[in-house]
Amino acid sequence: MFRRLVRMFSSVKIAVVILLALAAVTAVGTIIEARYDAHAAAKLVYHTPLMYTIMGALAITLIAVMVDRWPWKSRHVPFLLAHVGILVLLLGSVITMEFGVDGTMRFGIGEKNRWVTVPQTDFQIWSSFDGDRYTQLLSQEVDFFSHRPEKVPFSYPLAEGELKVETYEPYVLPAKKVIASSSTRAGSAVRFQIQNSRVNVTDWLVQTRPGAVASNNFGPAQIFLGPAPAKSTLANELYLDPSQKGDDLKYTVFYRDPSRKTLTGRVKEGGSFDTGWMGLQFRIFRYLPKAEESYEFKTMERPTPLTTSAVKISFQGKSHWIQLNDVLKLFTDNAVYLVTYGNRRLDLGFDLSLKKFEVGRYQGTMRASSYQSVVATPDGVETLISMNEPLKHQGYTFYQASFQDGPTGEPTASILSVNKDPGRPLKYLGSLILSLGIIWLFYNRRKSARAQAPRGGTF
Repeated sequence: MFRRLVRMFSSVKIAVVILLALAAVTAVGTIIEARYDAHAAAKLVYHTPLMYTIMGALAITLIAVMVDRWPWKSRHVPFLLAHVGILVLLLGSVITMEFGVDGTMRFGIGEKNRWVTVPQTDFQIWSSFDGDRYTQLLSQEVDFFSHRPEKVPFSYPLAEGELKVETYEPYVLPAKKVIASSSTRAGSAVRFQIQNSRVNVTDWLVQTRPGAVASNNFGPAQIFLGPAPAKSTLANELYLDPSQKGDDLKYTVFYRDPSRKTLTGRVKEGGSFDTGWMGLQFRIFRYLPKAEESYEFKTMERPTPLTTSAVKISFQGKSHWIQLNDVLKLFTDNAVYLVTYGNRRLDLGFDLSLKKFEVGRYQGTMRASSYQSVVATPDGVETLISMNEPLKHQGYTFYQASFQDGPTGEPTASILSVNKDPGRPLKYLGSLILSLGIIWLFYNRRKSARAQAPRGGTF
């Protein structure tokens, strides 16, 4: 029976079927990746039972072919090396898939970071009875792309009712909006504009709760919604204090120059004042004493650079949308619940500091021609990371992937691609063995052809 199985799996027909299946599935994956993105191709093709079955059948066929040649002779060595090389390559790929890390890392200039964002997604629920201290109720890995909540229900019972995930949309175009709230636990919100001849920034500042501080850093200065400190921090900062009753806000403007006097006053909705920074004028478009953030989503057929995924949640008879890597706050009479749906974050175990970031532009345009980061490791060594010069540290490889521009066009953050490939040594070893086997095989064939060629004489 064993010999029959070996002969069956080592037949040329089986090998042809497996290779054709592998080629067909790979072609489908390539089409899906071109039409959608790499995430969709991985979920629908590359990381599916069908692909694993084909790769497993390929490994079994390679082993069966080698066993069928037993007892091996010296002429079988190149053949064995080629097959062993492929098996070692497959083993290295499996180890990388199970234990490797492939994610991104973002930090602003002068900031530290030790967290890597990976593709796996988690669904978490936190609760609080005082709006300050939160207790985690649920933390679970989810894959709504492969297991849609419409088909595989996902819910969690809370004290005030069941929280249920109703719908998942892989590609939505979000538009943030801020609406008035009747909850006493909601903070204030301000829609503002700060403008001069070169800068024009319009945005919302929303407090997570009364007394909390919301901030917006647009480069030349930082704007806060919350109580102002007693003394200046020797930075260009503007504080809007909504804690006092009335339909206006108290503003406090600090300056980097310690010789300049702090500017204070009051401003209403629709009012404006001169900040004293580079001719910047500050204007209040909307002021909501109690407000909460909400989103409107437009479903898209295909992904774009602006799309993200989102889930629709129902709780206490109301529906709420939450996009990837965002937080949804649900208020009840007795508690506050935080619901998060986002990519998992892994702790590297050490900090990286972004000391400097540089970007080169094509002449006469704002298009980036090159960009690079100067990063410091925990031992104080500074290393330049560019598009062709990665950093290797404690088993991780850091590549310069992208950057983030601020409202004024100046870069505000660097984005690195982080990779850990524990199967890489086996991949290198498998490639070396495979190459050696192929070279040896061609050498033996050339040697055999020379031996069989006629030596001199005439026909």
